[in-house]
Amino acid sequence: MAVSEVMERVSDLHCNTVCVTGGEPLLQMEEVLILLEQLIQAGYSVSIETNGTIDFRQTQQFASICMDVKCPSSGEESNLNLLNYIREPDSVKFVVADIADCIYAKKVIEGNDIRGTVFISPVEGSSYREIADFVIDNNVAARLQIQLHKLIGVK
Repeated sequence: MAVSEVMERVSDLHCNTVCVTGGEPLLQMEEVLILLEQLIQAGYSVSIETNGTIDFRQTQQFASICMDVKCPSSGEESNLNLLNYIREPDSVKFVVADIADCIYAKKVIEGNDIRGTVFISPVEGSSYREIADFVIDNNVAARLQIQLHKLIGVK
């Protein structure tokens, strides 16, 4: 969609907050920057969800960042150096499938000075109880976040 089409659709929603997500929205950085500027000019509060593979600093003047750190079970890798640029209004999310992912997340959290909020989010189908127990028992400096949209059937 063209930026003008996105702006039109957002306007039709009568909301005040917009989350730019994807796929990976920053693969279209030039268009995303134009969109962000227009959203801010129109008075929206804006956030971006990114997979942590592309430098997001250009967007931070317009939006808060939610960086998804890829855990081992995903088969993907995030650029952990980007954690250095997470600010207080930003957040970091670890989508975890099992205890191995939890151990990885704990090591990353403890090994970096993350200034934003940190979330541990169990993937759909995983054992929420087992992951919650790990977070509590290991005093992981993170908030547990259930993927509510999946529980209530929103895609």
